[in-house]
Amino acid sequence: MPPVLAAVLAAASVPARAQGGPEQLDQLEPGAGEWQLEYAGVFGGDGEQELEALFALSDRFAIGATAEFEGPGGGIRLDAIGAKALYRMIDPDGHPIGLGIGAEAAVSADGSFAAGEVRLIAESRPARWWIQADAILRHAREDGLGGTGIAYAGSVQRGLGSAAWLGIEASGQVLRIAGDPGLAPRGQHYIGPSLTFEREMAKGNEAEIGIAWLERVRGQGPGSGPRIFVQLTF
Repeated sequence: MPPVLAAVLAAASVPARAQGGPEQLDQLEPGAGEWQLEYAGVFGGDGEQELEALFALSDRFAIGATAEFEGPGGGIRLDAIGAKALYRMIDPDGHPIGLGIGAEAAVSADGSFAAGEVRLIAESRPARWWIQADAILRHAREDGLGGTGIAYAGSVQRGLGSAAWLGIEASGQVLRIAGDPGLAPRGQHYIGPSLTFEREMAKGNEAEIGIAWLERVRGQGPGSGPRIFVQLTF
């Protein structure tokens, strides 16, 4: 494992959803020399909004920054800002399964440590199918308390022509390893239909838009609601 990645994983951290709720899928992108900008929002409960920018230094390694907000209910409020790294061990293009490791580090709006995460990312694109899965180890801190737990996110979609994918998405929090239940919830699960559009633009740029309705099927976390993301790669 590259020394830079080992250092990132040793400090592993990410903006956390302290009250649980749907999890956002990470992908094994961008490619070498590419920028990727992404907005992701979940609108159950308080509403979790995230902005992300990544730049790929090589075919395997990308770094970037994130900002996480809550809203629009009660107004937009900045929760945390952080740094992110992605190491792609196996590219999904040309292989049955792509694999990567992601890590993020974040501080809250007052400058204190907010949370930490490492995730294993898997992706497969057999003929006319798109399968994604993330396994997430997360530690969060707030008001002097901490919590560590395991979460997941997954999606199975079938291609509709060359530019659209229809399927099902699921995510949630599986296990509390230690700490405060509010910072490491467990037993919260969401599932629902998803639709993704991809469009090639000029000069090899690409736009991806995904929408889903995530129904809370178990647990006492944020309620059911829509999830949307918009991703630009250039």
